[in-house]
Amino acid sequence: MSKPTPKQNFLQTALIMLTIFLGINLLMPKDKPNTQTLGQIYALMVQENRQLQDISIVSTNGDYTKKLSELEKEGKVTPAVAEQKRQEAAILVADTQFKDGLYRDDTGKIRLAYQTLLPFQKRLLDQKSWNTPVPVSSMPAYAPLVVNGEPVATSVRKFDWTSWTGQGLYTEVVKTLSHRNQTEYVYGIIPGYGMMNMLVNLTGAQPGFSYAFAALLLALLVRAIVYPLSQKQLMFSRQMSQLVPLTNEIKQKYKDQATQQQKVMELYREYGINPMAGCFPALIQMPLFLTVYQCMLRYQFKFQDGVFLWINPVTSKATNGFIGPNLGQQDYILIAIYGVTMITATLLTPVSDPSQAKQQRLMGAGVSLIFTFFMFTGAFPVVSGFVLYWTFTNILATAQSLRAYRLPMPALVKVNAPGGGVLPKPTGRWQQMMDKMMEEQKKQADRKKDSDSSDDEPKSISGGTIFQGSEEKKTGTPAKHKPKKRK
Repeated sequence: MSKPTPKQNFLQTALIMLTIFLGINLLMPKDKPNTQTLGQIYALMVQENRQLQDISIVSTNGDYTKKLSELEKEGKVTPAVAEQKRQEAAILVADTQFKDGLYRDDTGKIRLAYQTLLPFQKRLLDQKSWNTPVPVSSMPAYAPLVVNGEPVATSVRKFDWTSWTGQGLYTEVVKTLSHRNQTEYVYGIIPGYGMMNMLVNLTGAQPGFSYAFAALLLALLVRAIVYPLSQKQLMFSRQMSQLVPLTNEIKQKYKDQATQQQKVMELYREYGINPMAGCFPALIQMPLFLTVYQCMLRYQFKFQDGVFLWINPVTSKATNGFIGPNLGQQDYILIAIYGVTMITATLLTPVSDPSQAKQQRLMGAGVSLIFTFFMFTGAFPVVSGFVLYWTFTNILATAQSLRAYRLPMPALVKVNAPGGGVLPKPTGRWQQMMDKMMEEQKKQADRKKDSDSSDDEPKSISGGTIFQGSEEKKTGTPAKHKPKKRK
């Protein structure tokens, strides 16, 4: 008898999809070389700046920096000139994003301007080139915004500036975002800035202590709110692990996948366990975590008043921006510490299927590494204050997991008899769902059984012989033939 094909887990599927994706990228034709000169590309950026094309100018800037790198490698442009031109292009892009955000009253677009300028601000804070004016398009009488053919009234002042220094534009963008963060509510109802400011003021708004301590207080508050749900999730995981020997026996006894699933569902019902109970607490916690992130984002620039241990302007300048100057900007050492705590917390997180615990934890660790990598590269930019909050949260979650796994676990008790009728049948919505799942599993098993039995029925009859599969059986009745006509 051949062994049943093992069921592929999600990790294997993800690796296969990643391999296919990389293979397609290798086989796809490369982009054609840009035949435009550096001056032509920059002229296009100037035109896009004048027309507030904030999306297309980002793509054009990519072509510009790529062309600039090629010329630098060929020795046609010195590194100093190349750096100066990159700064000019970044200012042009940020000015476009800033104007378009003001014009459309879109804080998200203004935040994009901040992200464009931030890498240069960290490296060139005291450099002369960052304080050199760069010409931008002036729009004293810009036409009204038109949406679906109708003009939209705006209250934006005229864009009458004609140039920006990198430092000047960065300061203006931060000033605008700071004002919006203080006045805009999270989801329109939650005063995110006010909540964070209250936590900081509890300890006197001291730069070296209060801002980091506010992150710790917020982590303690959030973990206290989700503690009952997390504890239920952890204990459910331990409860499910007690069924592993029984589910393994089922898998050894029944080779058919449908029968295995049906018997496992019967086992869950027998012990009164809802297999979906471990997912529900995690889903409830997600909106809370997203809300906290939005509150921290509103306090982003106020966090620039706070420092933490190695995160301060002196060490930041000494490491050329590798270490964050304050808790309002990124710090790579803190991101690395966060990554370690996140992987640790993930390895102790309960899994929905104990039989797939190893695969699920490896997958969780992989997601943690990818998430940390995105923070390193700036694809997911977060301020150090929020990273510090997340680190405290992971440490508290790890402590709760270690405590939960040390608590005594009561033995499993059957609440339903296998045949029904001996013990009182539990009621509830989840029990109805379990009954429906078991009924569906039973139908699948019956259909498979009927399909297998149909393979054993006679396939064809010819000349007194019944062909059944690859065998033939004699019926004992001679075949009748029609007499041939004589010519």
